[in-house]
Amino acid sequence: MSAFGSLEGVLFDLDGTLADSRLDFAAMCVEANLPVGTPLLEYLTALGDCDESRNLRSIIERHEMAGAERATWIDGAQVLVNQLFDAGVPMAIVTRNMRSATEHTVAKLDIPISLLVTREDCLPKPDPEGLLMVAERWDIPVAALAYVGDYKYDMLAATNAGMLGVLLQNGRNAEFANLAGVAITECDELLPYLSPAISVTND
Repeated sequence: MSAFGSLEGVLFDLDGTLADSRLDFAAMCVEANLPVGTPLLEYLTALGDCDESRNLRSIIERHEMAGAERATWIDGAQVLVNQLFDAGVPMAIVTRNMRSATEHTVAKLDIPISLLVTREDCLPKPDPEGLLMVAERWDIPVAALAYVGDYKYDMLAATNAGMLGVLLQNGRNAEFANLAGVAITECDELLPYLSPAISVTND
């Protein structure tokens, strides 16, 4: 997909893309007595309503809230988001996190994005449901939207939605570049993909 100079809106992942919450998924797996690398939300759904699922949910939610409390901006993300906000670019966050942790992170970092789509709202990525909900709400064609993330589920969700997947590389996720429409190493590398009708300044 070629989206150079054509984007009208931007969707972001949260952890690892806008915020560094230092979530340790391996630690969650160990605490839950699961193999490291287990997709926790999918495993949780498959469990249904049982003691194990309630214990796992508690582990996940406790780690997410702790991550929200210690969250800091990813390098360059605050400048980019503020530029897009000042230019009136539609923005949203679509995350696999729970809403309370997401809202806490957004408030703590004063992220100027009000449209938040969390796992309570839709099927988790890589399912494209959350991304498509945003496109429908904005009434913007999916081809004119980008989803920026740092993990394979983000890039797969973007592809499944028909959006441009933008991988924010961090030195640990190069293996996912082949899933992305675009791979960037600095946040401001996204700017040339915006529509010429959008004026973004560095003030």
